[in-house]
Amino acid sequence: MKGLLTVLKKVDDHIYSVQKVFILVAVAIMVVTNGAQVFCRYVLHSSLPWSEQLSLLMYLVLVMLGANLAVKTDSETKIDIVSPKDPKRAAMLRLVCDIFSLIAIVAFIRSAVALVAYTVKFPNNYSSLKISYNYCYVWLIIGFSLIFIDKIINLVKNICIVKGEDISDLYPETKIVKEGENE
Repeated sequence: MKGLLTVLKKVDDHIYSVQKVFILVAVAIMVVTNGAQVFCRYVLHSSLPWSEQLSLLMYLVLVMLGANLAVKTDSETKIDIVSPKDPKRAAMLRLVCDIFSLIAIVAFIRSAVALVAYTVKFPNNYSSLKISYNYCYVWLIIGFSLIFIDKIINLVKNICIVKGEDISDLYPETKIVKEGENE
């Protein structure tokens, strides 16, 4: 299981490096677009008709990539009603939660694919950008797929912890406490 986790982590690290570039580009586009809109509106007294729609598209890109980063760093919104002190029991609880999350993510991916299929069948464009809504909805599929990959990695990671495998070389924050040892 640790071998699989090592491979998944390497793939995820490569995806993360590409993801950072997309986030940087989306933020830059948003800042330039909104800056140009403010300049045009208050200095030239004329609005850019396409700026709001482009900003919304970049905002969606940032939301979907940011949601993946939240899962990757284990900082997504969650409610911990039960928090076991034993690392193996905590990992088992996270394992169950990850399984439920994966089921929900699969439903989201299927819905996003259906949405893209619908917009292919009945094309619709952004009014001022003259591009298809598919470009917007494809980011839903990309974002949820990235979240799915990271949830799978979390699942494998928690299985390793439950099995008692030492993964501290991959994830230094995880330390398996063997029976008879003190923390």
